[in-house]
Amino acid sequence: MHSLKLSQRGFTLIEILIALTLSIIIILAMLRAFVTTGKVTAEASLGAQSDSSMMLGLIATDRILQGIGFGDTSSYGTNLKAYKLEENGSDTYNVTASSTDNAEYLVWKVATDKCQALRNASNGLLLYGKGTGYDCTNLSKPNVTTDPVERLIQINDAVQNIQFEASKAAGNKIGAMTIKVIQKDCWPFGIVNDADLDPGKYQIIITTNTYAASTETATQKIENTTCLFNFK
Repeated sequence: MHSLKLSQRGFTLIEILIALTLSIIIILAMLRAFVTTGKVTAEASLGAQSDSSMMLGLIATDRILQGIGFGDTSSYGTNLKAYKLEENGSDTYNVTASSTDNAEYLVWKVATDKCQALRNASNGLLLYGKGTGYDCTNLSKPNVTTDPVERLIQINDAVQNIQFEASKAAGNKIGAMTIKVIQKDCWPFGIVNDADLDPGKYQIIITTNTYAASTETATQKIENTTCLFNFK
């Protein structure tokens, strides 16, 4: 009887090394895609949260601004002061006499010796003196340490560090905000231009750079304009 001889041939060392190398490359590519996807997802989630905060905050701010100057004392609708955003924080502008392009504080009276204020902070928009207001003299700025404060808009620090190329060139960050006061007659919605009705005296324009409106090629801002129709 003749024995049946079968030829057996395995993989060479070089073939195994090549297969291992290809497997490592594929695994690294998959890990890279996983990390990139996770980063993009986390960034988009933070951006969406910040945009939502900005939109809701602007709506609340618009309602607050529409109501300022309303009260039993007529002077509540005549006194308004903006503190311009400066590095030394020293320059002040009395808005009853002029306008300002970039205000850090916007202060108004809610009672004889009480004020409220909006502040354009580094990470959002703050309201000082909610309710009864804070103690003030000559429309003074709030005490940022002791006076009651409510955050209208919150910008996450991680989102502020997201900068597209266009934003970097312009020096803007996601959530960057400006408060502009324009001394210009305006008519609120629902009131017709009538000789017996005085129009509002000022317009407050809040502009902010949102995540959704920022791209690699352009930086667009969302702008909200409010007429102070109680200021005559």
